[in-house]
Amino acid sequence: MVSGIRLTQYLCKLCAIVLAIHVVACSTTQPKLGDVPAKRQLADVMADDDKSTITAVYDPWERYNHWMYDFNARFDRYIFLPAAKVYKAVLPGFARAGIHNFFSNLSDIGNLANAILQGKPAQSVRTLGRLAANSTVGIGGLWDPASTFGLEYQREDFGQTLGRWGLGPGPFLVLPILGPSTLRDAPSLYVDLFFHPMYKPEDWLIEVKDGERLALGLVNSIDARANIGFEYYGMGSPFEYYW
Repeated sequence: MVSGIRLTQYLCKLCAIVLAIHVVACSTTQPKLGDVPAKRQLADVMADDDKSTITAVYDPWERYNHWMYDFNARFDRYIFLPAAKVYKAVLPGFARAGIHNFFSNLSDIGNLANAILQGKPAQSVRTLGRLAANSTVGIGGLWDPASTFGLEYQREDFGQTLGRWGLGPGPFLVLPILGPSTLRDAPSLYVDLFFHPMYKPEDWLIEVKDGERLALGLVNSIDARANIGFEYYGMGSPFEYYW
């Protein structure tokens, strides 16, 4: 497993250098007029009978959330999405699949911890089996044989754990870069760092230097964005802060 992790670390550092150059180039390029998507009215995306659903969301920080959502949309359009396109163009499909599998395997440690904390024995056993299979047969997670065995990936986080034991989501909150969240789930992200061998405050399982952590984090973020079909102001949702 360690050899697979080190191999991926070196690959990620190389990718990070290439991506950083392209991100800087993209960020210094002046956007053309009309590049920002038109912000539609709420009536354009939902029927009159459905408008009551918007009031069910507790959003006392709407002014801040509205501003941050628009900032994230611009960051995504001019920085994140161009970087994801470069990522897809530079790396062949098998390399991207290996990197994605690697990060998914590392996140299964947190998935396992939260499944246990939520009192889900069956899910805990499946996630443990998945982690064991991919870390050994999958060479540190570069491959995903567990899925072929019927052990599909299932994300669990500490926010879900708190919800499992009765804590409500609280007010709606848009986080910088990370996007929509809630007052419960936002601080839970920090707790999840303790379960992740790459972002953990203390070294355990593997030793990760600051430079490696930065490179891995950059590639992990871009890989995640490349595998998400979300588009700001383009999903037709009433919760996109239309003007």
